[in-house]
Amino acid sequence: MSHAPKIALMIVSMMALLASCTSSRFYTPNTINLPAMSQKGEGAVSGATFFGSNTGWEAQASYSPAPGVGLMANYFSLSYTGNLDIFSGGFPFPPAPAVSFDGRMRFGEAGAGFYRHAGKNQEYLLSLFGTAGWGHARNRYVEPDVPLKEVEWSFWRYGLQPGVRLQHKQMRFGVAFRLSCVQYTNGRIDARIPRVELDRIELLETQSPMLFGEVLWTIGYHFRPVTLSLNTTGVALGSKSLNELNLASNHISLMATLNLHELKEEKAATRKKKK
Repeated sequence: MSHAPKIALMIVSMMALLASCTSSRFYTPNTINLPAMSQKGEGAVSGATFFGSNTGWEAQASYSPAPGVGLMANYFSLSYTGNLDIFSGGFPFPPAPAVSFDGRMRFGEAGAGFYRHAGKNQEYLLSLFGTAGWGHARNRYVEPDVPLKEVEWSFWRYGLQPGVRLQHKQMRFGVAFRLSCVQYTNGRIDARIPRVELDRIELLETQSPMLFGEVLWTIGYHFRPVTLSLNTTGVALGSKSLNELNLASNHISLMATLNLHELKEEKAATRKKKK
């Protein structure tokens, strides 16, 4: 099968997965950065997009400064819209007006860790990274004939992520788990927002720092020097008391990765042929 049909198949798969793509207006995970480096000096840069009720982009980078040692940096920009479930506390009387919301989240992080190869043909890449990052979120609530109301806050996230990649010919598969600790810091809240949202934000503040797990599944096709991958990162709640926040987001992204060392090798081979 040529490159084009495989790429088209991945794009069609992403469109099918979008039906299960969900976000939370309180926290949505970025795509876990699962590096594919194999030796010192290798590096890669990635760009990703997502769409549907969630729109935005991601950027990732990784580099190996020493054998078995890796560095990474990630940036995440998310915008989302939806309708607020204002009937959570029982049916209001008189009926409450419809409330819609839109929001955005920006998050950046850096990390460092280790990697090593395993398997008969060194086809498995095992890694363990620690990460730390800072983010900012803002929600706006819109009701008919009522002035716009906003809430915003900042947060830190610390993570520990073990992962494994499998390379089979030109296909790459991977899975990773990120144990995340999210600490909400300062914020600004408009007390006029619906009561159900005030209760959820109060829960958010009292439960912080929150500890939960996040799982990545990724499948990619590698054609030097680029890898095209389909990724899904979901949240597994660690505390039953957090269920009301609906943090169980399922973030899906389509990502293109440029392997810088392969690009350098391709250019060197081209120059050699010209000579």
